[in-house]
This record gives sequence, C-alpha cells and structure tokens, in this order.
Amino acid sequence: MIPGRVAISSRALERTVAAIAAGALRVPPSTVRVTLADEAGLLGVSVTAPLRTTALRSTAPADGIVTRVQAARRGIRAELTELAGREIGRVNVTISRADIREEKRVR
Repeated sequence: MIPGRVAISSRALERTVAAIAAGALRVPPSTVRVTLADEAGLLGVSVTAPLRTTALRSTAPADGIVTRVQAARRGIRAELTELAGREIGRVNVTISRADIREEKRVR
C-alpha cells in the first residue's frame, strides 16, 4: 500500500456519471444533467436526461420505458462503483423528454 490518498473532485464525478448515463440511455452526454449529494456517507446520484426511443408506431420490438430506465439505473450504479470506487446510495433517474428516432429501413 502506498501512503497518501486519492481525491476525485465533484466536477470530475459529475462528468463521469453524465458519460455513464449517456451511454446507458443512448443520448449525448451534453443532454444529461447530474446532481451529486452526500447521503449519510454514501454518494447519492440524480440524473435528468432524455430517453432515446423509436417512434410510437414503430414495428421494432422495444422494452418498456420503465424496464429500460431501471436497467440504466443498475448500470450507472455498477459502473460508477467500479470506476470511482465509492459506495453508491440512491440513484434517481428522471426522464426529461423522449428523443424519438425513426427506424432505419433495411434494403
């Protein structure tokens, strides 16, 4: 073990969470807002972002919104724990809007 400590700034953690959430929700990181809080020694995470989806009348199979957001929350928690080495408390994800993408036709 090497003496000393490693500190990660709040801004660095926010950007890390934004990148992780963007990947999980398939949206650009610039569209993701992150708030971090101390929750009795645990890192509390709140994410607000759009959710990329296909048109409502799409023929493409898709998981429900709640299922996708729950999967994103689990992914954010797991990846942040691994990358930051911090104990994570609550992970709240708020979907701000739908980012609707048209299906690509295969020729």
